[in-house]
Amino acid sequence: MKFINSLFANDFGSSSTKLALMIGLSSSMVLVLARLGVAVAGQ
Repeated sequence: MKFINSLFANDFGSSSTKLALMIGLSSSMVLVLARLGVAVAGQ
């Protein structure tokens, strides 16, 4: 993981890496919330 992050930092800069991480985390949270909503609705 550190190797991949260093590649991104070298190519795009640390700010772009942080932005990509934030986008990934936010999309993961949306998926988690959607699954929770489906689970609650299914009960």
